[in-house]
Amino acid sequence: MAYKLLLLSFVPFLTSTVMASPLPNKLQEQLENPAVVKFREYLRIDTSPSENLQEAVEFWRRQAADSGLDFAVYSPAGKPICVLTRVGADPTLPSIMLNSHMDVVAAVPIAWTYPPYEAQVDNDGNIYGRGAQDTKDVAIQYLEAVRRIIAQNVTLQRTVHITLMPDEETGGFEGIRPFIKTPEFKALNIGFALDEGLANPTDDLYATYQDRRAWSIQITVKGKSGHGSSMPADIAIKKLQRLINVMMRYRKPLEKALISVPSIRNGFYTTLNLNMINGGMAPNIIPETFTLVADMRLSPEENATEILSLVNSWGAFAGNGTTVDFLRREMESLATPIDETNPYWVTINETITHMGYNLVPVVCPATSDMLHIRNIGIPAIGFAPKRRTTSRAHDIDEYLNIDIFLEGIDIYVSLITNLANLPEKKMDCTE
Repeated sequence: MAYKLLLLSFVPFLTSTVMASPLPNKLQEQLENPAVVKFREYLRIDTSPSENLQEAVEFWRRQAADSGLDFAVYSPAGKPICVLTRVGADPTLPSIMLNSHMDVVAAVPIAWTYPPYEAQVDNDGNIYGRGAQDTKDVAIQYLEAVRRIIAQNVTLQRTVHITLMPDEETGGFEGIRPFIKTPEFKALNIGFALDEGLANPTDDLYATYQDRRAWSIQITVKGKSGHGSSMPADIAIKKLQRLINVMMRYRKPLEKALISVPSIRNGFYTTLNLNMINGGMAPNIIPETFTLVADMRLSPEENATEILSLVNSWGAFAGNGTTVDFLRREMESLATPIDETNPYWVTINETITHMGYNLVPVVCPATSDMLHIRNIGIPAIGFAPKRRTTSRAHDIDEYLNIDIFLEGIDIYVSLITNLANLPEKKMDCTE
């Protein structure tokens, strides 16, 4: 009995030690900032399933109305694309596109410190949520920067479009790919585009001028099925084992090459990961098929035709009945010039440098919607002012610090103003 009383008396103490302490006064004030309120509201919309995209569309419809921006929704392939527009003083000039995507990858709540769709804030001012870095942050920063420019009565010569895509995470097949082929896109008269960028734990800011090419490879092996008590020789698992072995042999030197390379240079190297294996229907049935899905990212220097032959050889090596399909295969990824021939790049570099930051151009290790924009001849730079931020895109506990978020709005105010007031100059937009 004495033990039980002692234990009960200890419970309140345990409870009090895990209760969250009050937020600092500065942080309380920041949480009331309209930009932070909008950011957290946007993060609370779980856009990992496409059926929730309409909620995000309505969010953006409200933001456009509140900001005095024109609003349009296009659905060239079923999924919605939002465009918020501030018409410039000279609409005949090529416009500026500020792009991001509404969709996010799925999150497993049990793995997170804070629920991934509640936008909770810790005492250090970190806002946690799926999409905090990829890329709901830049969308709100674009919006708030344009709102501030309007409030300050700053004239923009060029029209500015805030564009929000629905399916960047799955390849843009119902978003950017069909959209750029429409008369509605051509009517936007895009001269230059900004899109999502990279987080960096140092004080540098990164600018991506080219993306790696994403390949999603699905390989299916087939073999003899039967009762789990039998032992046929030609079974699918043997072919799957051969397939995995040959792919991992190819992967080994790639992995070794990256060991001594700073992560920011990953975009210059080809990578391969085996991300999904599916097969089997019951414990006592030998599977007839196994399906493997691999994620491959080709470096700018990689020959896509040679890699295609290599992947097909893997299928042949696995054995008869093996099929190779591509869920995604980007053969080309053009680069935007990052020299004096590109006035947009010169403006970005001068703006960021003048503000006291260091801008570092890199190849994007992932693949963004900008690949498709660059490939149709429009210069595009991936940029996000996420310094002093550990990259957690697609990872657990994705976050962004409020100070960094608000600083980013200041940066975009200058950047958008200077880009939108850039005199028209002809350029060769791809290297």
